[in-house]
Amino acid sequence: MESSEKIIIVSNRIPCSLSLGDSGAVKYKKGIGGLVTALDPILRKNGGIWIGWDGQTTDKFTGIKQICITDECGKTRYSVECVHLNEKEIKNYYHGFSNRSIWPLFHGFIFQSHFDSEYWKTYVSVNKKFCNKILKESTRDSLIWIHDYHLTLLPDMLKQANPELKILFFLHIPFPSYETFRVLPWSKKILNGLLGCDLLGFQTKNDRINFLSCCKEILNAKTDFKKNIVFHKKRIINVKNFPISVDFEKFNEMSKRKSSGKFLKNIKKIDNNIKIIMSVERLDYTKGIKERILSIERFFTKYPSHRKKVIFIQISVPSRTKIKEYILLKREIDELVGRINGKFADELWSPIHYLYKAIPQTDLAGYYRAADICLVTPLRDGMNLIAKEYVSSKSEEDGVLILSKFAGAAEEMGKYAIMVNPYDIDEVADSINTALNLHNSTRKKMISNLRKIVKENNVFDWAENFLNYYKKIS
Repeated sequence: MESSEKIIIVSNRIPCSLSLGDSGAVKYKKGIGGLVTALDPILRKNGGIWIGWDGQTTDKFTGIKQICITDECGKTRYSVECVHLNEKEIKNYYHGFSNRSIWPLFHGFIFQSHFDSEYWKTYVSVNKKFCNKILKESTRDSLIWIHDYHLTLLPDMLKQANPELKILFFLHIPFPSYETFRVLPWSKKILNGLLGCDLLGFQTKNDRINFLSCCKEILNAKTDFKKNIVFHKKRIINVKNFPISVDFEKFNEMSKRKSSGKFLKNIKKIDNNIKIIMSVERLDYTKGIKERILSIERFFTKYPSHRKKVIFIQISVPSRTKIKEYILLKREIDELVGRINGKFADELWSPIHYLYKAIPQTDLAGYYRAADICLVTPLRDGMNLIAKEYVSSKSEEDGVLILSKFAGAAEEMGKYAIMVNPYDIDEVADSINTALNLHNSTRKKMISNLRKIVKENNVFDWAENFLNYYKKIS
């Protein structure tokens, strides 16, 4: 970045959670997500603003104009500006268009997509609300970096208001093929919105190609697939894939702590030779949780010698609990786990240990360290950082990653993971058996190469590469 540039990060949510202290003063707690991990250091170093929704469903923080993020000495490093949403906006913009229209469609779940005109109208108005907030805070030297599917209309709104603004955008979820995307009644408006950017980033090569194809077929825009550019409204928009990652050193260090070994010791007290398979993600239909649990059932049916010697731990983090599809999914998973445990369990052993709760990162590192196998089998995923967190936590370099062909991470990590089609129940079951029978030297070689990939392309490299690429083309 140039020293004169004022960076403005824009995302659906602010990078911290808010609460009120006893004195009525606003207190904040830093978030732990990948985006916060990557961008917080940049703002701390260069200064700037992070703009987003405060995540509240009440009006107790509506009077808050600005939150100052300070360092250990109390010096302000950057500020957080809150966009406040009312109940209707949360219902239609967030739960509605963002998570019942775009989310399923972009993941290829056309028949779970809801195209409601009220959702759309509110989505437009909230994007305008974000636009007005940014325009108040930006200057001619501002570099505006917008994130994710909640704000696809924002780039063009900003560019129309001020053509001199420098605008970047990164989409964290997949971008669908032309055949899927054209189903959306507002597909042209979404494309026009995104093309307000100067640089548009995606997770994978396929996402980039899909976007360029949609611009060509839906907008009839001139596109160059070799140079990765779109010509639109007398402007050139650069399009490139930048696979996001995790903080390798953080997970590597956490996994070495004594506390992270407690979980493994407790399991080994039951049986020192027990093997652990684990999965963790938000409870979401795109993650393939139902198909994975059916694969576990098939595994114990086809390979009965592994019964009482292997346990599967499924950690499902509550997500979008007010949306009908997620309520029904939870009920289905609960019933499925109960049926399979009832089928196989005895007095001292159950095949599936199901946890429906959020797990702190320090504890999660313990699960990763303990797991002989990590099953990462989404039906579709933009990247999937669980795969990268797992290998980063295997400091003893022993473990196997079973990875879906349809995860964005497959593009980088597929060579050294066992690749599966998550819809193929038998293939996943057979892959678990293969992983359990791999020679020790093979396991170590595979996990060592995966760790090298993540270490050399961590989350800080992702952010730096994105900004450096923009500097190169601007």
